[in-house]
Amino acid sequence: RAAMVVITVAGKLSDAHFQQCKKAAEFIATQIRGIKLDVRSLLPIDYDLSLPELMLPFYPSIRKHSGAVLCHAGPGRYIGGRDEFMAWCEDKFGYTDRTHPIFYERLAKTHMREYVAKSGREYVTMEVSIGGEVEGKLLIELFTDHAPKTCANFKELVKGGHDEIPDGEGYKGCLIHQVHVGGWFQTGDVVNKDGTGPQCCIYGESFGDECFRVKHDRPGTLAMACAGRNKNGCQFYVTQCVLDSLDGKRVGFGRVIDGVRLMKMIDRVETDAFQRPRQPIKIESCAMWTPTPEEEEAKENDEP
Repeated sequence: RAAMVVITVAGKLSDAHFQQCKKAAEFIATQIRGIKLDVRSLLPIDYDLSLPELMLPFYPSIRKHSGAVLCHAGPGRYIGGRDEFMAWCEDKFGYTDRTHPIFYERLAKTHMREYVAKSGREYVTMEVSIGGEVEGKLLIELFTDHAPKTCANFKELVKGGHDEIPDGEGYKGCLIHQVHVGGWFQTGDVVNKDGTGPQCCIYGESFGDECFRVKHDRPGTLAMACAGRNKNGCQFYVTQCVLDSLDGKRVGFGRVIDGVRLMKMIDRVETDAFQRPRQPIKIESCAMWTPTPEEEEAKENDEP
């Protein structure tokens, strides 16, 4: 009796290459006996953070993997990314994919739309430059179900234009003024833009600690930086590691769900003795974000 073959496909649910590999594996499993699937559809940050663990069975023969999807056929049977997996499927099972790539791009967007709709939460993008060059965006999920008042303050500072915001621009133009290497980075001074300004918020000078439900249990946690208990304003930080010593002391209200590459770039910027970056790291733009509606996306793709 032939041994069961377990095909693992792990990747970013919002990526077309992952969706293509997932569909190929699912089709093969329906046609070939003895195939079992292990499909792991992950948020971008969860995939990036779990990749070292996923690669452990293949170390040290395979030391590095890049790309938004990882495929293997059990311990010691590393396949690789999209290109390697599709070639493996053709060689092993005679599977050839003739589907137009735009199908998988739409499928990836559909899965992201479904995640957002199911979460019931709101989302923000922040475009960040380092040394004057835009390096990428952070996609942030706001825990509006846990900390609605804190999230409401953050959203207004993202949008700008609120009466309590001195220059009307909010977080746009703010420097990431502190980088604690391997720990966290801090930004959000909407007054002076450089970390020297006083606290302010849409509720006045400051507002109270809403809750401590959100734990600092992973990289990418978004939390309020404050001068003490019940003194939250506009500044916030993003964790680069587990910081459980801050649980019960700082109000967490969201998390980065895409942008690990950018977070690592920020962490590598040289700092002075006071953790101030030696080159400017700036929020160039920020906005509320929603996935492109399916009907608008179809219309755009149909245009010549």
